[in-house]
Amino acid sequence: MLQDLPLMAPLVQTFPDQGLPSVAEAVERALEGAGLEDLLRPGDRVAITAGSRGIRNIELILQTVIRRVSDCGCRPCIISAMGSHGGGSVPGQLGVLAGLGITPENMGVPVLASDRSTALPPENGEIFYVNSLALEFDRIIVVNRIKPHTSFHGPVESGLQKMLAIGLGGPEGAARIHSLGVEALPGVIPRAAAAVLKNLPVALGLALLEDSREQTMAVEALLPASITARETELLEEARRSMPRLPFDRLDVLVVDHIGKMYSGTGIDTNVVGRLKIYGLPEPASPQIKRIVVLGLGPGSGGNAYGIGLADFTTRRLVDGIDHRAMYLNALTSTFIMRAMIPMTCPDDRSAIDAAVKSLGLTDPRGIRMVRIKNTLQLDSMLASQPLLEEAAGSGLIQIAGRPGQMAFDRDNNLLPF
Repeated sequence: MLQDLPLMAPLVQTFPDQGLPSVAEAVERALEGAGLEDLLRPGDRVAITAGSRGIRNIELILQTVIRRVSDCGCRPCIISAMGSHGGGSVPGQLGVLAGLGITPENMGVPVLASDRSTALPPENGEIFYVNSLALEFDRIIVVNRIKPHTSFHGPVESGLQKMLAIGLGGPEGAARIHSLGVEALPGVIPRAAAAVLKNLPVALGLALLEDSREQTMAVEALLPASITARETELLEEARRSMPRLPFDRLDVLVVDHIGKMYSGTGIDTNVVGRLKIYGLPEPASPQIKRIVVLGLGPGSGGNAYGIGLADFTTRRLVDGIDHRAMYLNALTSTFIMRAMIPMTCPDDRSAIDAAVKSLGLTDPRGIRMVRIKNTLQLDSMLASQPLLEEAAGSGLIQIAGRPGQMAFDRDNNLLPF
């Protein structure tokens, strides 16, 4: 028997707007400032990397880079640089890119992928790998967003060096690095990136930063010699701008969608306060007793990696999983708990009901519950009544409506908000 659920009110979390007035102009200025024309030779085949992460304005950014490279008399091309994502296969990688709008039709140039990796010459006894496709180009431009990682922390996390080390490593290169264990990643990623820079004709890296509203707030073109030091500085800027939940303690968090377009883990561990990595302690905050994940986001390609961070999910999500893609992602990362299927319920209503029932509370009015669209979009959400008083006392949160019952369709699935 389904029980009563708490009333929920819409909240708007206000983040400072640091978005650039013109992203295309910022990209052009960055490339010009780095001396792009002097780094390329007319006729060069130039590879421009594209990964699996959801990056705001990525279509416009790549199109602008392509146009500037073409203006230099070169032949640009997009190459996939996502390690084992997309199931590690060529169709899978191209499918992930297509879900991000990165197609030959949108880019105006070929979009290529490879599932083959080539070993680089040993560096102090270590062997690193690179996507074999990257060896076919005269110059390479690495493009990526710099942000805190969802599995480890250090001076280098998600960004240009990780793209060089793991994204460009292909399935085998990514697997080799992850096999060293999460504790080794902060050290091995810079070493692997240095090996790639030494052996491949990388012209520059284009570093992207986003503010708490997911707007592109900075674009910097970095020459290879400056990538290591500058990326560490940019990471701290990104950390300060990272969106967060406005509450440190919740009974239930309902997440409408997970997927690679929202976070490399499907669910941003920095937002939900869970790692699920054997041997590593869980974050101290936020403390969330139950997490319910309802569905896979559009463009996920069936990769539900990160579902293991949830306690409850729905049958439609489980039925939509591409287990090969998810398992490859988990085995490559070695974080297998993140691919474990939580308690599965027939629909949204029963999943949320099960989470509430598992708390052992008799009065739903006291439940501290939040519903979000995903862990990337945190500017709007629904919150239960016990949280409204806290929200009212914060200058960054506005109560945007009166509390009401959560709205479900005839199949007991939540309506969008």
